[in-house]
Amino acid sequence: MGLVKVRKARLAMERAIADPWAGSRALQARQAQNSRDFIAAVRSVQDYAIALVKGDDQRVRAEDLLAVLAAATGEATLVDSGSIDIEGTDLIPGQGIFGPAINRVLSGDGTTPAEPELLTVVGIMHSQLVPALVPEAAFPSVERLYRHVAEHVGASPWGTVVVTVPEAHRPHIIPIKCAFEMRPVVDDEAERLRFRVGPADDGRPTGWSRHGLGAMALASAISQTAATLDPRIATTLALEVSFGMAKMVPMSRRALDRARPQTS
Repeated sequence: MGLVKVRKARLAMERAIADPWAGSRALQARQAQNSRDFIAAVRSVQDYAIALVKGDDQRVRAEDLLAVLAAATGEATLVDSGSIDIEGTDLIPGQGIFGPAINRVLSGDGTTPAEPELLTVVGIMHSQLVPALVPEAAFPSVERLYRHVAEHVGASPWGTVVVTVPEAHRPHIIPIKCAFEMRPVVDDEAERLRFRVGPADDGRPTGWSRHGLGAMALASAISQTAATLDPRIATTLALEVSFGMAKMVPMSRRALDRARPQTS
C-alpha cells in the first residue's frame, strides 16, 4: 500500500506531463491548445480527486487516488465515445455497456499503442509512462485488458471493477460513486477548455477531450506516486479500472433521485 503525503508531494506538472506528439507525424495535426490551461485543468482534476480520498492526517492512499482518477477517465471515455447520454438513458447504472465506439477512444483499432492512436487513453498513458517509468514489456496488453473486462462482467459487487493487482494494492473506493463525484470538475474543465462532446466523424479522437484530460491526470499521478507505489502495479490498476468503468453504465442524477426515499 502506498501512502502519499499530499503537502509538497506533487511534482511540477510541467515536468510530469510530456508532449505525446513529440517526434510524431501527428504533431502536424495537433489542435491549438494553450498548454498552461491544460496543465491547470489536469491539476484541478487531481486536486479534486485528492480531496475525495485524503484522510484526516492529510495522507492519501495512492491506490485509491489512482482508482478515483481512473474511474473518471473511464466515464469520460464513455461520454467521448458518444455511446450514451448519462442523464437521458434508461439503462441501469452499473450494468455493462459495450461497442466499438468505446474501444476506439480507449485504444483505437489495434491492440498496441501505435502512433495513429496517440490520443486514445492507452496512447496517452503509454506516451507518458514508457519507458521512463514502466518498461515496454510491463505495460498491460490491450488485448488482455479487453479480455479481462469481458470475462469479469457482473463478477464484482455493484459499481466496482475486478482488478488483478495484489490484494494489498486493491482500491478501497467504489469507482462508479467516485466517477459520479468527479463528474462536476471534469465537466467544468471540459467546458472551460471548450472540449467537444462525442467522437470525430471516423470515431477516433482528434484532440484533447475529457478522456485525454483524465488519462493525463492519471499518468501524472502515477509519476507522482512512484516513490510509494511500483509504477508497474499502478499502471495495471489504472488501466483495469479505466477499461472497466468505460464499459459500465454510469450513475446519473436521475437514477440517484429515483433511488432516494420519497417523503410526503
